Amino acid sequence: MTAARPGTAAVVLAALLAACSSDSRRLFETAQARWREGNYEDAIRLNTLLYQRDPRGKYAPDALLGLGDVQYLNLRRLDRAIEAYQKLIAEFPDTDQTIRAREQLAEIYRNEIGDLGQAIYEYEKLLESGRVENRAEIQLRMADAYFKSNDFDRALRELRRIEEGGVSGHEADLVRLKIGSVYQIRKRFDEAVPAFQKVAESPCIECRRRALWNLAETYEARFDFDRAMATLGRLDRTAESEARIAREVERLEARRRDVATTSLDWR
Repeated sequence: MTAARPGTAAVVLAALLAACSSDSRRLFETAQARWREGNYEDAIRLNTLLYQRDPRGKYAPDALLGLGDVQYLNLRRLDRAIEAYQKLIAEFPDTDQTIRAREQLAEIYRNEIGDLGQAIYEYEKLLESGRVENRAEIQLRMADAYFKSNDFDRALRELRRIEEGGVSGHEADLVRLKIGSVYQIRKRFDEAVPAFQKVAESPCIECRRRALWNLAETYEARFDFDRAMATLGRLDRTAESEARIAREVERLEARRRDVATTSLDWR
């Protein structure tokens, strides 16, 4: 029996590992291709096989993320998606795929299931990681979860943090709209006005429209009917909005008369 040359075992092992890695890469690429083609069940089968073949390998996190994304985004099987994402987070806590999994979990809890507490937990974990590139966006989603939970103090705290961080553009508009809404709900109308006024000058048509409607409501709450109607006059005139604006102006005129009459009766 011929003795193996020194290093032969290591060379053979390296070759086997390279072959295994190559097979895993091809399997991963095939699974991705099936997903893009819309062959979701085949994508699930291939990602499952990829994970089972090498559960600690290079492509295992991608396989689990792929399983979660197909189940969530394409097949709407939320329980199975959550299971895949949680498995990824538990087994590969320090990967880029884990960041994506936490984002997806948070969105499922916030938008699909309505478990806002769990959504906030996932957002907090994302922010603690220090690895998110869209930090302001995650903070805004977390603030929205607090808002929907009627925890307006924490929502406002997060929104102010985003604003102080120097957010700009569309995200700045969303932050200020939400800040104004919190102040509206709290009946702190003098503080709501500046937030809505800033967005009322935005180049974003939809943001500007929302700000102007909210600003008109805020002026009405302060019984400043002239400014409320002037604000409505700043709205873009479209076939859809024209009738609504006219109705609102008529309603405001009627309410102003009622308020004036009531004031006279109390004298």
